[in-house]
Amino acid sequence: MKKILSFAAAAMMLTAVFSCGEGNPKDEEKKVEVTGEITFKTQYDSLAYSYGVMMGTQYSNFQDKDVVVPGETMNVETFLAAFVTAMRRDSANLKIDIKTAEAFIRDFQTQQQKKMMEEREAKVQTNKTQGAAFMTENAKKEGVKTLPSGLQIQTIKEGTGKKPAANSTVKVNYKGTLIDGTVFDQNNEVEFDIAHVVEGFREGLMNMKEGGKAILTIPSDLGYKDYGAGQTIEGGSTLQFEVELLKVVK
Repeated sequence: MKKILSFAAAAMMLTAVFSCGEGNPKDEEKKVEVTGEITFKTQYDSLAYSYGVMMGTQYSNFQDKDVVVPGETMNVETFLAAFVTAMRRDSANLKIDIKTAEAFIRDFQTQQQKKMMEEREAKVQTNKTQGAAFMTENAKKEGVKTLPSGLQIQTIKEGTGKKPAANSTVKVNYKGTLIDGTVFDQNNEVEFDIAHVVEGFREGLMNMKEGGKAILTIPSDLGYKDYGAGQTIEGGSTLQFEVELLKVVK
C-alpha cells in the first residue's frame, strides 16, 4: 500500500509541477524527440542529462509488477509520454488534464484501499478457520493439554527447575512456525523478558519449568491477532513454538 501511495503521489506531484506553466513551448522545443542521438555541446546538456539519469533511476522500478498496483505492471511508455508532455507544458496535447489526473489517482487509491482491506479481512477469516481446524486435530495428539485461554501445550520433556513469573527474564531455545510448517523465527540460547513476547508464548513459558521442552500451539487471539507481523505472519494466523526453557535468569 505504501508503494501505491508513494508512486501515485509522486507522479501526481510531478505532473502538477511540470504542467502548471503558462503558454505553449516554442516550436523547436516541440520537435525534440524523447529518443534519438544525444550530444553534449555545453555543460548544461550534461546537467540536463544528469537530471534525467537521476529521475530515471528514481522511477526505474515504476513498470515492475507489484510496485504501483499489486499483481499488475505499468506501461512505462505511457508514463513517459505523459511525463514529457507535461514537462514541456504542452497542455494542448495532454490526453488527461491535471485536475482530471488528480481526481483519477485519488479515486483509484480509494478503490485500491477498499479492495485490499476486503482481501485482507477475507484472508484473516480464512486463516482463523484453518487455524481452528488445525487446533481441533492437534488437541487429539498424545500429551497435548488445552488451557482455558485456548493455548495448547504438548510437553516433550518435563522440567525440574524454577517456573518463570510474568516479569521474568529467561534463556531459551525456540523455533516458531506457521501451521503449514513455515519457519518465521528461530533462536538458540537467547535471553528476553517474557513480558515482551506475545500472550500465548508468555503463558506457555509460565507453565514450564527450567529444563523443560514443549510445543506451544497459539491461536491468533493469543498471538498477533488480526494484524499479523512482518511479511510472513498474516493476520489471523495460528502459531506453533517448539521451545526449550534453559534457565530463568531473574
